[in-house]
Order: sequence, then structure tokens, then C-alpha cells
Amino acid sequence: MVTPAATATITPVIIDCDPGIDDAIALLLAFACPEALRVEAITTVVGNVPLAHTTRNAQRIRALANRLEIPVHAGCPRPILAQPHHAAHVHGEDGLGGIGLPETEEGLAARHAVDALADRVPGPDRLTTVAVGPLTNLAVLLIKRPELAERLGRVIVMGGGIARGNVTPAAEFNVFADPEAARIVVEAGLRPLVFPLDVTQQALVTEADLSRLGEGGGRVTEAAVAMLRFYLAAVGARHGGVHIHDAMALAYPIWPELFEVRAARMTVITEAGAERGRTVVDFDTSEPNADIAVAVDAPVFIDRVFERIHALDR
Repeated sequence: MVTPAATATITPVIIDCDPGIDDAIALLLAFACPEALRVEAITTVVGNVPLAHTTRNAQRIRALANRLEIPVHAGCPRPILAQPHHAAHVHGEDGLGGIGLPETEEGLAARHAVDALADRVPGPDRLTTVAVGPLTNLAVLLIKRPELAERLGRVIVMGGGIARGNVTPAAEFNVFADPEAARIVVEAGLRPLVFPLDVTQQALVTEADLSRLGEGGGRVTEAAVAMLRFYLAAVGARHGGVHIHDAMALAYPIWPELFEVRAARMTVITEAGAERGRTVVDFDTSEPNADIAVAVDAPVFIDRVFERIHALDR
């Protein structure tokens, strides 16, 4: 068990994402915690919806939080080998539940996401990259600039499932969407910190939670509640609520004391068939190549995320 001390310094982060409702909550959390995180850039990738939508959604969430100084870089429009696999049935055709957030074209950076990542890796600060979508951008970076693997800093990933998947019985969405990319990242010697479904599904957001979140909120809170209510209507019946998977990965550098982490050997299955996209995790018999979040103080996590989103309206 690893129980680190609470965050004492400001962590520079790049958020690689595919917004997506839970990505949007993760971005809002990051924007709401400037005492812990300095968001250097947002990079987007195809995933929950096509790249044009994920990029536009990152811009819309950034504008909602009034953080227009943070650049958004569009990344890879398709997986390395697979055909794109989307989740509009979960997130809506636009990716944000069709809640009508204003469009904005302001501040889309010219540099491709992979090049933006490469530009920032050699900087004076050790970046933390929090990847909460398919890992295509990171994998292409490692293919294009393999020498940067040793300088990449900490990599935090939301992806994979040990006991089960959520797209197939074997595979979680982010890994299933680009298994080859996930395998490249896992095998690159980065020792990523991985948040699989097994931990993200420990924190269930219910309708009662959303009613509580909505009390006394302004436009940011109202948008968050509207997105999460769409998400709840789409998939919540199966679990009695929804899971804000991606926000948990962003929460770690803010509140590491909420999590239990174990070293493990992770393998990604890329072969065709029913097992494609499965993440196999060995905690006991092999040399570790990853750290796996296995437990979270779920009530405190949910309370703190909601408190911070509320703070964006003050």
C-alpha cells in the first residue's frame, strides 16, 4: 500500500483527453485547483466522439471555466491501427450531452498535440501528463521521439479493467479504442500510474448527489449537473448512478492521500478476438512496469470534486 503525503507543491500538468462528459468534469476539477495544478495545455484525441468534437468540447469547457489562457492542441484523428470506436450513446452526439454550451473557436493552438507534448517534455519542470482518453497521442509521441520516454515525467492514465470491461466483457473503452497505443505506452518504461475501472467504479454519483451539487450553483455548476444528468439517463440505470472515471485520474495529483496504489505488471492484449483490449495485471509474480490504483475514499472524493466545481462559480 502506498499512501503519499498531501500535495505540497504546484504540479505542472498536460491533460490529454477526449471530452466526453467525465472528461469535462475532470477538466473542471483541474481548472478549480490552481493551488495544486498548473494546467500547461490540453491535448485532444479521437475517442468518445470524433476529434473535431473532442477538440471543440475542450474549448467549450475551457471557456465555461474562463481559462482561455490555456492552449488546446488537436491531436490524432484516428487510432494507430483500429477503426475509430465512439460512445455517443453514452455522451451524446456532441460529446457533452447536448446541453447547449456556447461554441467558441478562440485559442485553438496551431501545433499538433503530439508536437506540443514533445515541445514541453524537455522543459525545466517535470511535467505530469494525465491521459484520460485513448492513448494514441502518447503512443505516437513515443514512436516519433522515443528518446523522450526517459524525460516524460509522471504519466497518469485512466484506462483498463482488471476484473471486467465496459465495452466488451474483457475491455475498457480507452484501451479498446486503441489497444496498440495502450500497449506501446505500457511497454515504454514509463511506469504509468493507472486508474482502471476497478477503482473508478468504486465512486458512484447518484441523482441525490446531483441534486446536492446543483444547490446554490451558478452557470458552471448548472452545466456540470446537466451533463451528468444526461450521463445518468444514458447509462445510470445499470449501476444506480454514474462514474466520473476521468476526474479520479486528475484527483490523484491534488489529493494523493485518498488513494491506495499497488505496483504491478500490466500487459495489453492486442490480438484479434474476444480478448482484444484486455489489460492483464499481475500484482505478485512479475517485475512491475506500472502502478495501479486499487482503492479510493469514494465519499470524500465525490464531495471534494463537487466542492471544487462549485468554487468555479464564486
